Amino acid sequence: MKNINATIIAAMLMLICGTAYAQSAQQQRLTNHVYFLASDSLRGRDAGSTDAAKAAAYIAQQFEEIGIEPYFEGGWYQGFEYAGRSCKNVVGIIHGADTALKHELIVIGAHYDHLGVSKNGKIYNGADDNASGTATIIEMARILKDKPLKRSVMIAAFDAEEKGLHGSVALAKRLDVSNVKLMMSIDMVGWLHKGKALQLNGAATIMDGKTLLNQTARRMQLKVDVRNFETSLITATDTRSFARKNVPTLAVTTGLKSPYHKPEDDAELIDYEGLDQITNYLAEVTEQLANAPDLQASGRIAPVHSDSRRAFSIGPTASVVKGRIAFPDAAFDGRSRYGFEVGIVAQLRLIKHLSLEAKVLYAHHNAKLPNANNLYNSYLPLHQEAVMVPAGLLLRMADEFGIDLYCGLGGYYGRVLKASISGQPTAAINTNQYGLAWSVGMEFGRLRMGCEWRYQLNPLFVGEGMPNAKHRTAVFNVGWMF
Repeated sequence: MKNINATIIAAMLMLICGTAYAQSAQQQRLTNHVYFLASDSLRGRDAGSTDAAKAAAYIAQQFEEIGIEPYFEGGWYQGFEYAGRSCKNVVGIIHGADTALKHELIVIGAHYDHLGVSKNGKIYNGADDNASGTATIIEMARILKDKPLKRSVMIAAFDAEEKGLHGSVALAKRLDVSNVKLMMSIDMVGWLHKGKALQLNGAATIMDGKTLLNQTARRMQLKVDVRNFETSLITATDTRSFARKNVPTLAVTTGLKSPYHKPEDDAELIDYEGLDQITNYLAEVTEQLANAPDLQASGRIAPVHSDSRRAFSIGPTASVVKGRIAFPDAAFDGRSRYGFEVGIVAQLRLIKHLSLEAKVLYAHHNAKLPNANNLYNSYLPLHQEAVMVPAGLLLRMADEFGIDLYCGLGGYYGRVLKASISGQPTAAINTNQYGLAWSVGMEFGRLRMGCEWRYQLNPLFVGEGMPNAKHRTAVFNVGWMF
């Protein structure tokens, strides 16, 4: 009996040691990947550079050794141009085995480029951003390669993300996105020890996505922060071009705790044990999604990814206004003062590049009138409150990132509710005011920002002997469209 017990104990020890060895082997590979990609010899992997090309060759070699296949017939690389540079994505595929589902794709992506070398010679090695994500997708490919997957899994390493997400844009253009069931971007996942939890942004775009992500995390004892949507307008990642084509997306990160976009983002600062946990967790999630009988989009889209080119949209708007009074028949003008406007803006798209826009605004306008007793050195404060209704046509042009640029031309009508000069109510202000308006601006998702200029046509003052005066107004506005 003692011999049998000893045999069992020895076998258990061997099994435990074997498991620990397997885990440490993956962690060592992750370490090796990050140290190579974030080494000084690659000089920050600037997009389209020879250093980025070395990183791409390393990734392709890893894919080859793992045994996954190139997605494109011409090999591992998808070439594209950015600012006169030849850039390349590295794209592999693990084919699904189910006859009915293998044409459906789950895209796992991470960018491998970074910021290169500064003018004063400092190297931006980008260990967390994004050697960590690149290492993760390499080892995810290794794990998933031998799994029985029903759907196909694409593993993509993107170039030129730091220059404006160009690599993921190029891939989204190339794919039939109707077959893409999910796009997961893994960007900066090397600081779990400081971030405390793995952020998963976009769970609400996947039917029952929150449940799957949380249950898997509990089972694997990984702390996660599951969020419905991406919310940042500034720190966009490679999900964007897919999300704007109505593909469910998941942006994965440990946050901005590392020396983000600084030369200090080096390989020795990475939490490799945490990176190992994250790799296993994301591989498990991917396997579950690839084998889910009915993987569906929820139909919900993050506001930052929603298409600003809807047929009709409406929302709140607020503006800072700088107004002055011009005297066309005189050699002097009034001084500028600031005011504000708040209200509602609505847009109706007439054709692809042309929209009708109208606003209803409550306006507080201010200016300074020259004092008749001292025209050049003394001014009287003018204040008016009004309901303003600007309206016009917007000529729009969208870029490949879904940013709508527009210029507009139209007019406005204002009904003055209250007016005063030097704090005293006055009846000398024209109650009905109208003029021309032109504008420029942009819409990004549901956020809109723009500038508008208004030129009053009818007289500001009424009554015999009043000077010919006109409002000249500059407006900076922000709004949110639904």
